[in-house]
Amino acid sequence: MILDKNLTFGATGAITSAATYSCADVIDVRSNTVGTGTQNNDIAEGRDINAVFNVTTALAGGTNATFRIVMSAADTLTNPVVIASTGAIATADLGAGKLIALKLDPGLIGQASLRYIGAQVVTTGTHSAGNVTAQLVLDIQDGRRFYASGFSV
Repeated sequence: MILDKNLTFGATGAITSAATYSCADVIDVRSNTVGTGTQNNDIAEGRDINAVFNVTTALAGGTNATFRIVMSAADTLTNPVVIASTGAIATADLGAGKLIALKLDPGLIGQASLRYIGAQVVTTGTHSAGNVTAQLVLDIQDGRRFYASGFSV
């Protein structure tokens, strides 16, 4: 993955109930000040951009989780607008190390009138454990593809 520390959302913290868990950090798309106003940053610059969620502690208990990228006028992500989302994924499929990728439409980010981008996990059922991190990346490389010795193309 091509990863910039400024495109990391951080972790959700412990997932222990049916709730919406936001990752610790948000991305401010108006972080550049120009004159007396602000200028929107095109963080994808016309390229495909992806969100990658990484389950760092397996989700246990509960029923499922939905992973989503949202935008909001507030850095607390109140009244979020969902710009990308998975369907519900069963808790049994969310073991440690599981990667969930979402393709984002860069036009939605660049043209949105909302200032902050964040990552959220929405859970159903009472979970007893779980933790997730998220990042925005240009390329997805999970390092899990291996080839036999002497493999050639």
